[in-house]
Amino acid sequence: MKVVVLGGGESPERVTSLNSARAVSAALRRKGHRVFFLDPSSVTFVTRLQRLKPDCVFIALHGGKGEGGAIQGFLEILNLPYTGSGVTASALCLNKLRTKEILLFHGLPTPPYVSLPRGSFPSKLPFDFPVVVKPNSLGSTIGISIVKEKKHLAAAVEKAFSHDSEVFIEKYISGVEVTVSLLGNDPPAVLPMIQIETASGFYDYKAKYTPGASRHRIPPELPEKARKKAARVSLKAYLILGCRDLARIDLMVDRDGHPWILDVNTIPGFTRTSLVPDAARAAGIEFDELCDRLIALAISRQCRQ
Repeated sequence: MKVVVLGGGESPERVTSLNSARAVSAALRRKGHRVFFLDPSSVTFVTRLQRLKPDCVFIALHGGKGEGGAIQGFLEILNLPYTGSGVTASALCLNKLRTKEILLFHGLPTPPYVSLPRGSFPSKLPFDFPVVVKPNSLGSTIGISIVKEKKHLAAAVEKAFSHDSEVFIEKYISGVEVTVSLLGNDPPAVLPMIQIETASGFYDYKAKYTPGASRHRIPPELPEKARKKAARVSLKAYLILGCRDLARIDLMVDRDGHPWILDVNTIPGFTRTSLVPDAARAAGIEFDELCDRLIALAISRQCRQ
């Protein structure tokens, strides 16, 4: 098939997106597809996309308009099949605060938090330090700080606001960091869970994308009951938020074995250090096959419409 792979874009995650797009493009070529790479930030993007008339679009964009529903809506208008979640789920999941509100409404666990519109600062927090300060709509841990003492809070909030107009402060959950990847629909398959280990104890941008800076442990060093509970809440979150095809859900499992959902990623990384390819490989799905399956899911959905 003729496949367009979208990568790059204008978000702070541009470099990671380009790396993901290159890896996906190579994989799809090895599967026999005719692959064309397009960068939505190019002035010729719309013209080239319409001229190519692809059978499917593989979205390898991280953050910004590429992950937040804008590109998905544009492709809907053009009636082009595309990989991943639709407009609504994409917009919700990129917005961490809206995600947390929906999770809490449905009784799913996510750490307590305080939201901060631009220019505001909390006089008092409803939970103790340490805390985590996060921009609302960014991925790859960009702009995130773990704050252990109150005297460092203002600088962390200012750093987060330099990346986003809305910020929140979240209670830090001590425990084991894991990620659950879900693949497919009706029903989605829960791929093997991964425990993330880093030398610094913080899975930041450097740890995510530097080979050897983090370790992916499969299965996690957790009791079976805790693993099952984390998988169960991840599956519920995937369904409630309306995700489709693929998503990665990041959690902390505390000392009592309770999972806490931190983030839902509708377009997770496809680089050589990324988590989803490792989870798929542990399930017997090699990288090339994973990319090809996502194309098949998008095409089959278009055929049913």
